[in-house]
Amino acid sequence: MYSRIDTNKNLSSDAVIMCIDMINDFLLPGEPFVIDAGRDMYSKLNRLLTLAREQNIPVVHGISTDMRGTLLDRWAPIQSGHSLNSGSPGVEVVEELRPKEWNEYEIYLPKPKYSCFYGTNLDVYLRNPPCQGRNTIIITGMATNFCCMTTSIDAFNRDYDVIFVDDLNCTMDSNDGTDASTMHRITIETLKDGFISELVTADELMTRLKTDEAKRSVA
Repeated sequence: MYSRIDTNKNLSSDAVIMCIDMINDFLLPGEPFVIDAGRDMYSKLNRLLTLAREQNIPVVHGISTDMRGTLLDRWAPIQSGHSLNSGSPGVEVVEELRPKEWNEYEIYLPKPKYSCFYGTNLDVYLRNPPCQGRNTIIITGMATNFCCMTTSIDAFNRDYDVIFVDDLNCTMDSNDGTDASTMHRITIETLKDGFISELVTADELMTRLKTDEAKRSVA
């Protein structure tokens, strides 16, 4: 674990969880943009989301959609309209992670670029109940070196502590053939150099959230 965060901070009452692009277009086998490794995260991520729901920790599902007409439509599946279309089944959160209902504690956030902050109402959501006063952003989802990295940097630029969950982020091989695990590690080392406050595993995070919730209940 890497940490520059205040260990006295109660994450149960201070955190907001970002669950980025865990959607059908990126996870169903055979889709043009599929990241197969993302399905390996279902079990632990589902446990984290269940814990967040039990503790009323806000969860934001950042969803890539409506990117046609931007520089991102240089990719053929977006340009052709095959992938990432608003209102299509492809931009629904996968069944394994989808909440039973959307509410003020768990929202669906469409985003037109990589970062969950760009062109969205995320800033407004974070400044109002139930997020008001919370100052830690927990990053999970895909892809490490795209949406998760840019969201982390934008959160840092807004003075949020960022906790990056190592085994609940993943990516794909690069165009030059660099393997996904190397791209993941390079991105994390870059973020550690100046943008994130803590790097944890899912199990470390969940243990801390349970401990902090117990403290909050006693207080």
